Amino acid sequence: MPAHDPDHHLWRNGRLWWIAFTVHLPGWQKERIRLSLHTADVVEARQRRDDLLRRYPQERGCALSLRIAPRRARGAGAGRGAAMRSPAVAA
Repeated sequence: MPAHDPDHHLWRNGRLWWIAFTVHLPGWQKERIRLSLHTADVVEARQRRDDLLRRYPQERGCALSLRIAPRRARGAGAGRGAAMRSPAVAA
C-alpha cells in the first residue's frame, strides 16, 4: 500500500470529481464540506483540490482537519485511539 494516496479527499460521483473534508470552526464546532470540482479529469481535480485546500482556511476563517495517510486496515491490532495519534507519537 502506498504511503500517500494522490486522490485523498476526492471521489467520483457520476462523471465529475468531488472533494470532501472537515473544518474546525470557533466554539468547538466542526463542519463537513463536500463540493463538486466541476471536472471529469482526475489530474485537474487534484490541482483544484490542492488549490481549494490552500485557500479555504484563510477565506473562511477556519482550520482544516485532514487525514492524508491511508487508513489502517481494521483488525491490525491498532485500537481506535491508535489511529488518532500522530506518526511521531505512535512510533
